[in-house]
Parts: sequence; C-alpha cells; structure tokens
Amino acid sequence: MLQILQKQLDESTSCPLCRAAMYWVEAEQYDQELSYHECSYCEHKVYPGNLHSCHCPACEKKRKQLIKEALVQENRKLKNKGKDKDMIEHKLNQLSFIQKLFLLSMLDDQVHENTQHDEYIYWERIKFQPFSPNYLYQKQLIKQLLDQQILVAKEFADEAGQYYVNVRLDGYSEPSLFSITHQLRQWFYQNLSQGVPFHSSDEVKDAIYELMYEKVVQFMQFYCRIWQVQISGNNSFKSLCFRLLDSLAVGQIFYLVQTALDYLHGQKLLQARNEKFINTNLLKKTVEQYRERGLQEKWMTTTLPHPPQLPMSKMVEILFFRFLNYDEMIFVQPIWKIWEKIEPRLKFYALKRCMHCGSDELDVDYDAQHYVSLFCRRCKQQDHYFTQ
Repeated sequence: MLQILQKQLDESTSCPLCRAAMYWVEAEQYDQELSYHECSYCEHKVYPGNLHSCHCPACEKKRKQLIKEALVQENRKLKNKGKDKDMIEHKLNQLSFIQKLFLLSMLDDQVHENTQHDEYIYWERIKFQPFSPNYLYQKQLIKQLLDQQILVAKEFADEAGQYYVNVRLDGYSEPSLFSITHQLRQWFYQNLSQGVPFHSSDEVKDAIYELMYEKVVQFMQFYCRIWQVQISGNNSFKSLCFRLLDSLAVGQIFYLVQTALDYLHGQKLLQARNEKFINTNLLKKTVEQYRERGLQEKWMTTTLPHPPQLPMSKMVEILFFRFLNYDEMIFVQPIWKIWEKIEPRLKFYALKRCMHCGSDELDVDYDAQHYVSLFCRRCKQQDHYFTQ
C-alpha cells in the first residue's frame, strides 16, 4: 500500500516522455521509504536507480509491444526449427528499388562517418519523421520490411521498435549500418557512376508513379486538415490517380482534388471520420466527373504549384532531386514527358555489360549528356557508348 507523505513541483526536472514538469514525491510503501519523480501531465514515474517499474499508460503500452515482438520472434524460431537456416538473409542489391530508397531515407540523416551511432534503427523514436509523403505509406513500408525479414527486431531489446538491417553486402560478412548506408549513397547520389539501385528502368518508373500518388494523398490530407476532416487513399482512388498520372501533371491533379474537396465541403457532404472510406469514395467520384466533363468540353486543367507549406519527404527529395536531378518543376510536368528524358539513360545503365567479357563490374571514365565511356574492372576493356 502506497502512502504519499509529500508531493511538490520540481520545475527543474522534465518528463522524458512528454517534457512536462515533474513532481518530487516522498512516500512510504510497506513501512519502507520511497522517493520518485512523477510527471504532472502523463503520470510517468522515474525512480532513482530504476529499482521500480512505472505503470503509466505509455510504459504499459511499451511493455505490451515488447511482449508482442518477443512472441513474433519465438513463433518464427518454432516455425524454422529443424531448418538449416533460422533466418532469410538478403543481399542489399536484391532488394526492390523502393525498399532501397526507403532504407536510405531512414539512414541518411542518422548515419555519418564522423558522428556516433549504433547499429540499430529505433523506429518508435523516428516513426513520425517525414521519410515518405504520408505516415500510412511509411507504416506500410516498414511492415513490408519486417514481413520479409529485411528488418529484424533485436532480441531482449530495452525498447519496442528496435531493429537491425538483415542484409548482406559483397565484401562484408556482417556489414555495419555505415557500410550499408555508404553503398546506398553510392547508388543514389553518384549519378549512376558507382552502380545502379534498380534491376530495370521500369522499377524507377513504378516508384515515380507510387510517390506521385502518395503526394496526392498527402495534399488532400493537408487540405482537409483545416476542416478537421479525415481522409486517406484506397485502391480504387489509387487506380484513378494512376490513370490521371498517365496524362496529367501532379499539379493538375492537385487542382482537381482541391476543386472537388471545395465542392464537397460547400455541400456539407464530407464526414468528420472517413469510415468505410466514405470521404475517399466521394472525392474519387467527384474527381472522375470533373475529369470526364473537362475532356468532353475540352477544358484546360489548371496546374497548381507544389504548396510551400506541404512538407517535402526524404524519399521524394532523394528520388526526384538527387537521383533524377530534377527540381520542383517535376510536379508541373506529366510523367510521360519526364520519362522521355530520363528513360534512355536509365535503360542503358540497367543493361550495360562489358563488350569483351560480359561483366557488369564497370567504372564510368567519362559521362556527358549523350555519351558515356566505361572501364571494365575485370578485363580492363574500355567501351564507348552513345546513350541516345
């Protein structure tokens, strides 16, 4: 039985969870003195020497998540019992283009040669950072990496969401997080001169469509926030956006979505909660009707610039601005026009091999806009190509 003897506000100490001021509490439990800090807002408790456990809602949730992750690991071990390998090991170059892009977006600001870091990704600490255009999409990506055992939960972790990257790298038996990040930077930031992060140019095109669609979802969530209305994407809305992206720029789809949302809000048809995708389906139907009428009456669809208040996610920055060397003009041009410029070069690098020995271990000696000179590390052959 806990009996509080004295409780006073200690403004010099802040809660490690919510940063609110904490109380200094002196109490008695089972005839023994007990002192601890208690948060004035979330009731989190901090005991000297960590001799006792806190049972606030946040700590209870954290413990449940740790137990859940431990059960998942135990089930995986039982399932793989008797097999030669307990865990699938992936080569970094075998990951999909979008998986490599997402990994780099998480690691790029965290891992540097001249700064201290450990070998784990602490997902619970960073999950709300804008790695992708919207939170639900990056939640889906992290689940995919966990399901495929590309990210694996640390055994006996001190906190939930502590993962290591389960990939192999040529020349490393157990690559460090820095080695993995360095290789990803070589692929995405060196203008294709240090290898390519895709298996075919179509992977890059699919990623452009995917991130453009997620930008549309981010835009409509941002626009609906002023009315405190929930909205999200779904498969049918995604199919519509992909069809629109075949002929329209993202800025034009922004305009269609904005016009449709203004109409639905003016008619008081939007619901506060997006249950059964009611708002998403209304938006899809309205955008379809606008587009059909626009084609029939030959309207010129207005193009909205990328709103400056709309955060630019790390994946978008890496793919569009660093890897493809575009700027914000990419949002006001249709994908077919962008693809005309970048496809020949990407297709060339995806298929390039040494003309003498067939090796793909090539260094770029010289790279102009339409001309590339390659040197084979295996047989020392030098080849010259026109990329268009």
